[in-house]
Amino acid sequence: MKPTWNNYKIAFHQVEERFLTYDQETIIRGSDLQADENYIYVTYFNSPYRINRKTGYMERNIANDQWRHCSFNEGMGIFDVICEPTPYRSLCGEMVDTSYFAKMGYSGHDISQPFAERFSTDLEKFKQVCLDLGGVPYGKSDAGFLFQAFDFLPIALQLWEGEEGIPPALRFLWDKNLHDFIRFETSYIIINHLMVELNTAMGFENDLAIAVHSE
Repeated sequence: MKPTWNNYKIAFHQVEERFLTYDQETIIRGSDLQADENYIYVTYFNSPYRINRKTGYMERNIANDQWRHCSFNEGMGIFDVICEPTPYRSLCGEMVDTSYFAKMGYSGHDISQPFAERFSTDLEKFKQVCLDLGGVPYGKSDAGFLFQAFDFLPIALQLWEGEEGIPPALRFLWDKNLHDFIRFETSYIIINHLMVELNTAMGFENDLAIAVHSE
């Protein structure tokens, strides 16, 4: 019986096919990726992924030699970052929150508040989940962690529990040279993926993030 494909599956399948139109050697060199004759390998938030060089099919390693097809969100974040690497991209080492980019005229859908309220209900578990996902303690907040979205691109988050009259707060920080690496819109795809990963590891339903569509 032929499987039913929803719009997100169809869109992601089209992106996988479009991947084959790019120069793969440029992709490999531009993001310093490992590759063999069959796959290009990517590490995304401390998890191994691979892209079939003949079909564009992207998979995530889930255990030993078990792989599953990527969801729309995680796959789009990876493709958007690696497919068009610029030769001049470099980090400046200064992390700024998303409000810095908003002042430059960029905007995105803020998904932080619902997650801040949810994650702050068990701060110790949240800290452990961040450590388990490869986060390194970062900055001054009730719980702050620096992650490597990719080996070459960090993202940090900071969570405050809140107190009487002050709600919990969550903010995201990127290197100031973010635009050397990705379009600003892509940053929200990556943030959304991180929220899904943390939310799942915390044991919550994935009912808050935007456009979470998996196989």
